[in-house]
Amino acid sequence: MTFTPKELALIAAAKKKSRGIFFSRTLILIALMIGLTLMLSGVLAPDHFAYAAVAAVFFSVAMPQFGTGPKYEDLVSLLESKTARKTLGEP
Repeated sequence: MTFTPKELALIAAAKKKSRGIFFSRTLILIALMIGLTLMLSGVLAPDHFAYAAVAAVFFSVAMPQFGTGPKYEDLVSLLESKTARKTLGEP
């Protein structure tokens, strides 16, 4: 498949955003593990940890749609257009 410069820029932005999301999710996982340890040791109330854990999970799942960079729908439309052209026999 050949890509236009605009499509290559979209892919590069998606890669950059993906790396940032991976890093952020890793930090959230570490924070949850620390929070769990604090809860089990009695320093943190279980209610507070539960609320924070639910918020962290929601944020982790929704994170790809936040901020700058291409959205999932943009990448899907790019792939759809490329596969449609390939199916039709266009270069």
